[in-house]
Amino acid sequence: MKIAVGTLVALFVLAFCHAQTASNDISPAQLQTVTSLPLGQAVKQRETYKAPLKSAYDRQIAMVGKDCSAESKAGQQPYNVCMGQADEQADRDFAIFYRNLQMLCHSQDELATLQILHKVWLSYKEAAMKAAHAAWPEGTGAPGFAAQVYLSLLRDHMRELSEIYGVNIAQ
Repeated sequence: MKIAVGTLVALFVLAFCHAQTASNDISPAQLQTVTSLPLGQAVKQRETYKAPLKSAYDRQIAMVGKDCSAESKAGQQPYNVCMGQADEQADRDFAIFYRNLQMLCHSQDELATLQILHKVWLSYKEAAMKAAHAAWPEGTGAPGFAAQVYLSLLRDHMRELSEIYGVNIAQ
């Protein structure tokens, strides 16, 4: 009975904790506050966006293949809970990364293109997660598997964006 209740609690935590931290689009006016500055001031202002972006990115990339390895040995419930927490941290880091990346765009067109790319990725992620849930429709391993797929999708997206917009991040 204790195991069944514990499993239900873990599933509840994962279901409600997977409500992602919003990766909101900034407005063109927000970007304009940076791009309209004189060049020297714009460069200085852009620097303030790089540190949090890089920290969030580095934190997530460092975790690839390392999430919850100790908990996986302790059983499915601790692993599922740990993976839910890893998803939450990844969501927070992605929101920081994405917001700051938008502020590093050099033009309204570049910002709009980034935001369109992100919307397309969100649709892809939803489809991929539906596939993951269909592949593991039930059982105690399903939440951990879904969380693992989600982390892979999110981190791959961060890598893609870092590669595409690396010049913006470096300048």
